[in-house]
Amino acid sequence: MSKDEKVSSVMQHTTVTIQPSTTLREVADILVREEIGCAVVEGTGKVAGVVSERDLVRAVADDVDLDAERASDYMAFDVVAVDPHDDIAETARAMLDGGIRHLPVVDEGKVVGIISIRDVLAHLMD
Repeated sequence: MSKDEKVSSVMQHTTVTIQPSTTLREVADILVREEIGCAVVEGTGKVAGVVSERDLVRAVADDVDLDAERASDYMAFDVVAVDPHDDIAETARAMLDGGIRHLPVVDEGKVVGIISIRDVLAHLMD
């Protein structure tokens, strides 16, 4: 992986966003239907959080009512986001160091995509 390769060259340009009030069952249905590993939770003009497969597994392990609990109850709040112009290598290092599998890609305050560890690995294998 060369240092000049950018996130924009490997990120997924479609991003599924949900509201904080979305039920966990609805989140699970969305992830399955869209064949994705996380959804971005919208805030007021910014990313409020991310709900991933891991968060849903934690909710199931907690034996919660998936129809009553909301995305805001289980989402990751401290979201690390990257810019589409960031280097892939630096992004990969941040993902590895933080144990993060999905990062929203934000350009001028707007979510423009998502990059997953799978995207980075697929790029390495090319």
